[in-house]
Amino acid sequence: MSSKVDVLDFLSYFLDSFDFFDFTMPLTHDAISWPTHPAIKINKFRSVDRDLYDAHEIYMTSQDYTHFDAPSHMIKNGKTIDKYEPGRFILSAAILNLSTTNSKEITQDDLTPFEDIIRKTNAVILYTNFKKEPKEFKYDWKYLGVSGSKYLSQFSNLKLVAIDSPSIAGWSGDVLAYPHIITVKEAIEIHLYLLEKDILILEGLTNVEKAVKNEKYVDGILIALPLNIIGIDGGPCRVIFLKPKRELTETKL
Repeated sequence: MSSKVDVLDFLSYFLDSFDFFDFTMPLTHDAISWPTHPAIKINKFRSVDRDLYDAHEIYMTSQDYTHFDAPSHMIKNGKTIDKYEPGRFILSAAILNLSTTNSKEITQDDLTPFEDIIRKTNAVILYTNFKKEPKEFKYDWKYLGVSGSKYLSQFSNLKLVAIDSPSIAGWSGDVLAYPHIITVKEAIEIHLYLLEKDILILEGLTNVEKAVKNEKYVDGILIALPLNIIGIDGGPCRVIFLKPKRELTETKL
């Protein structure tokens, strides 16, 4: 009995030593999605007033808002999101502050200053300070370039790369409102360098600035749990970041 109490006390102390941040994009009916994808649809089909309970039907794609890219997103017969064990979605993580880089493209040169940090963690979050507009899709986000993706793919300890923009690659589509920034070939290559090494991609984070503030990088724990939908290429997820409380860290040291 005492050992169980001790474990609970430890867990309570452990969890209290972190600040929790929600990096998940809130979802509402018709929220702006990828320009060539249908937006999310949320329809209430049962009502407490009429049916004694509320219920909604939800229609959305697997590749919008805060979501995972699994290898099958780009690789024929690649691994689908349901093939990963739960522990693969709870990882040591480092947020890399890339918001002040001059170019829209995040290159190997931008990442090498963080090499020692990258080697010590299982996930990196690329913070670009992208601001999603609620009623307008923005095309000119910062993105991981080919050289940056190739560089990160060489770290055998990495299990996941995340970013706060709509895609880890730049805009490669062609719509009347906005021509492509990079080619489709480049966009696929950026994804494949990671996915072929079984490094999951997590896109569309939000509110990352609340954890970063003005710090160069932030260590913590990433909890990113996708829906366990069989046989699909990724899908929506809830993303929580646990940042150690500075005062406790300093006391411990």
